[in-house]
Amino acid sequence: MTSFRNRLFGNSLYLFSQITRKSTSYQVLGHQRFDDSMNGDRPVIWAAWHGMTMMLAGYVLRQYSPESLIIMMPDDWRGEALAHWAAKIGARPWRMNLKGDASMGAARKLAQMVRLLRAGHDAYITPDGPDGPAYEVKPGLAYLAKKAGASILPVGAYTRSGYRLNRWDQYVVPRPYSRISVVVGEPYYAAEGQEISKTVAQLTNRLHGVSSQAAANYYERKP
Repeated sequence: MTSFRNRLFGNSLYLFSQITRKSTSYQVLGHQRFDDSMNGDRPVIWAAWHGMTMMLAGYVLRQYSPESLIIMMPDDWRGEALAHWAAKIGARPWRMNLKGDASMGAARKLAQMVRLLRAGHDAYITPDGPDGPAYEVKPGLAYLAKKAGASILPVGAYTRSGYRLNRWDQYVVPRPYSRISVVVGEPYYAAEGQEISKTVAQLTNRLHGVSSQAAANYYERKP
């Protein structure tokens, strides 16, 4: 029964995301950075705060062929539902224990992801997910980018036309026919030998920056 429920939820999420993708109007700043990163010689890791995922899903799918996209998700019932959604859009679900698991199994899973990124895949990661704290970058993102030689593309999104869930990440579910402001920041490259803590701090600042800019651009738009 649980698997059926999760599959139903994943299929419903896919249907909703397709409706949103086709009906939403995107107001984008920094799209050229997206194009330049996609045409570069490094794998790309999209990074956004967890609560912005549904606002960004349609934009990413409009611009990007998902066959080479890895979407990281928790290895629990949420991950099972999200895996159905990811598979239906053509992406590769990557379920991991994201609660600080230091086992060999988790290490092997991370090493496999590094190899896939080096082989030409890209990834979408919410560095404060799946359970927070909100707006805090976990060190795994910095570690993964360094090992894979990937660039991190910070992305922010905002809309007033959506449902905001009353939970830790203030998750936004955009209504169909919404206008969503998206900001793609400058790609970030972790310096060789740089301490993980410094990388985390810089990524946190960049994610706050693109998120604030997305909200400002939304309200500055002329009618």
